[in-house]
Amino acid sequence: MNKPISFIICFTALFITACTPKEKLQQPEAEPSPIILNKNTQIVQPDLYATIPKVVRYDRYLLINTSPTLAQREPLEQVIDIHIPASQRSTVSDAMRYVLQPSGYSLCKTTPSNQVLYNQKLPVVHHQLGPMRLKQALQVLAGAAWQLEIDVVQRIVCHSLRVGYQLPLEILTNSTSSANRMLK
Repeated sequence: MNKPISFIICFTALFITACTPKEKLQQPEAEPSPIILNKNTQIVQPDLYATIPKVVRYDRYLLINTSPTLAQREPLEQVIDIHIPASQRSTVSDAMRYVLQPSGYSLCKTTPSNQVLYNQKLPVVHHQLGPMRLKQALQVLAGAAWQLEIDVVQRIVCHSLRVGYQLPLEILTNSTSSANRMLK
């Protein structure tokens, strides 16, 4: 009769100690010292883009990933669902500026070559975009003849004509004649 009582007492004691949280002493992570390139520039260590995602304990039973999302690291990878008002007489460049607003990127200056694209009237089907990645939306707005170019340093988006396509002859002659006028 003593064996079942001692078994119940041991089991209860084990159960109670297993359910109580154990305090762990958290030691601060040693941060590596930054590499100094010159007086104003430092390389941050560890490099956010070269590290493995870190999972930390957030609550008693919850583990979270503390790494930034893909959209936070690469703003042009964010998923957008945008409606451009049809009442506006929008051009392709207006639409591109509109979809780029929340990303922090801007559209490049208009050149004689990309002016052909940017001054086009926005097709009605492009007034509703998404859900799709912002990078894809910029390519859809441009069309198959145009290559998306991204300057990640200055956060500028631009388009150039793909190989195999050519600009209209009047654009080429106008840009050549204006270049000749500038040389004179």
